[in-house]
Amino acid sequence: MAIVQGTTKAATSGGGATRKRIIYQSEALFANGNNINRVQSINYSFTVPRTDVNQYGQLGQIERIITEVPTVSMDFTYHLNGTVNETILLGSGANGSQGGFMKQLNDPSTNKYSQNFTVNLASEGTDYNNSVNHAKTQAMVIPEGHITSYAFNGAVGDVPSATVNLESTKMMVDSNTANSTAVAPENSTNPVVLRPGNVSFFALPAKDNASGISSNDPSSISSQVLPTMGFGNIHVQSFAVSVDIPRESIQRMGDRFEYARVITFPIQATMSIEAIVSSQTASKLEDIVGTDATTGDDPGQHIDIYCNRTGTSGVNGINLRFKNAKIEGNSVSSSIGSNKSVTLDYAVQIDGGGQNYIAAGAGFFMEQI
Repeated sequence: MAIVQGTTKAATSGGGATRKRIIYQSEALFANGNNINRVQSINYSFTVPRTDVNQYGQLGQIERIITEVPTVSMDFTYHLNGTVNETILLGSGANGSQGGFMKQLNDPSTNKYSQNFTVNLASEGTDYNNSVNHAKTQAMVIPEGHITSYAFNGAVGDVPSATVNLESTKMMVDSNTANSTAVAPENSTNPVVLRPGNVSFFALPAKDNASGISSNDPSSISSQVLPTMGFGNIHVQSFAVSVDIPRESIQRMGDRFEYARVITFPIQATMSIEAIVSSQTASKLEDIVGTDATTGDDPGQHIDIYCNRTGTSGVNGINLRFKNAKIEGNSVSSSIGSNKSVTLDYAVQIDGGGQNYIAAGAGFFMEQI
């Protein structure tokens, strides 16, 4: 890494050939050669764990040696647009009619179990999406990246988005690969992102329909009630959905690096909904959790976060579907100068993804709409 200093005037006065900077227009993110679109940010880093070697008779260390594998981390955020990006990253796990969220992430025979991520670069001052020749630039490459978390977020005044975290033990800068074609620039006048007004929430007690919310348009269901102790009407301000996928690095004597990075089960999908309270109603905690093991239903909830498309054309929508999710708790906040608000927390354990939304007893699923 060369540190440029002391030649600012000389480098700029003649319009020299040295690149001045890298900004978002020149970069594009790919996973297994497929362009991730509507990306808003990319961050990556690496850490190298070391162990001090000391001995009696000498105050200072003899050496600092590497005893564990390095860890490469990447996270990126993108605006939601149907399940285009989710299909690239999750495969059939992005289609609830084919299986659960983990269907291909948990299958070592697929190319979703680990993926090659590259941050490709175009020439300075050139939009990557408009450029066709990237041969003279370098790409940041993270081979064998394993997804470790997936989160979806939306709020009043913000565009619904997703954030993905991944880990690897490898990282390099190399010539741009064949990933030379990014998503075409948006020239349409139709909406190209979802908006807060496109997001709706629908719920149905699991005891009322074991198969879940039957239609991919959940507005047809008659019951749309979430168990909220003491409150009649709430107005949702934000939602956060998260799936953490912890990974275990397995090593062995004789190898400097790991020979496997496997998923640690069980895995939970969590959902948090923050809302303004506008009315209160008589209720008690027993109505939600029951009174004893024999009479208490402790009902699960089928909950759809329905991020609808913006019209007959334009960006596609996505339906985030929790099946038989259990309430984890309600948190109420009230103070001078603020609206009274409540946060609803739900969670559901997800399996390997072998069953689709209708057949599964519980889990987290998604559908393009």
